[in-house]
Amino acid sequence: MTPAKLAKIVLLAILLIAAGSLFGSACEQVNQQYQLVLLLDRGFLYVLLWLVAAMATVAVTGGLVAALVRPLWVCAVAFVASALAVFIAWEVSLASGVVTLIYLAVSLLYCRGVAEALDNRLKFSVEPISGSQSTLLAGLAIAASASLYFGYATEIEERGFAFPTQLGETLSEITMAPIRAQIEDRTDLTSQEKDALVAQAMEAFEEQWMTPMEESIQSYQSFVPWAIGFMLFQFLAVINSLFSWIPIVMLAIIFPILAGLGMTGKVLETREVERLVIVE
Repeated sequence: MTPAKLAKIVLLAILLIAAGSLFGSACEQVNQQYQLVLLLDRGFLYVLLWLVAAMATVAVTGGLVAALVRPLWVCAVAFVASALAVFIAWEVSLASGVVTLIYLAVSLLYCRGVAEALDNRLKFSVEPISGSQSTLLAGLAIAASASLYFGYATEIEERGFAFPTQLGETLSEITMAPIRAQIEDRTDLTSQEKDALVAQAMEAFEEQWMTPMEESIQSYQSFVPWAIGFMLFQFLAVINSLFSWIPIVMLAIIFPILAGLGMTGKVLETREVERLVIVE
């Protein structure tokens, strides 16, 4: 391997490592800000956008490495280094270890799948990368969902399940809105009597609905993190199905640019093909 080729491989590996670090940071944010999921807070939308962007970055840089870096073991080393970056970008914990292993396993399968698909083609194209990308994106979605699961599971283990105050207030406001309107429309009551009726109605709602609902969920609280993690996975699966073409289009643009810069080039190979036929 010439120094020039080694330098190009190192450059691609650095890009993949940076993408892994970005993905690890995004998973850490998901893990730390799990409560925003239940609150449907705008802050979690920012976290989700960051996560989706990190997944797309891994898909693009991973596609470059899987398609261009050979021999295959060198490609695998680059993905291992990227997985290590995921681990370092997050705190050292069981959660980060599990997410890192998921990332590593899926990325190695992706690397091998792309390499084998390209080897079986007569002419280079991004189609084999597209075929294997769904596996990579699904693995990234599982890893991100696992980070959310571990964040919420730790909370429940330490404090037990409880509706976030803001969520409880939001549910109360939505439920009490029509009742409050009916009370306000009554002309036979003074403002003080109306306020008293509203307070009584809210207290009854808390006692008859919110408290029993919270107690019922507490009986199955160990399943709540799984449900929340599955919801995130389903959301990411929808995003992947709608926008998985974007990394492929980016790669289709990047490859000709790399060729124009002299970083890549086409090589013609002559191969012997062995077939089983009926002899004459």
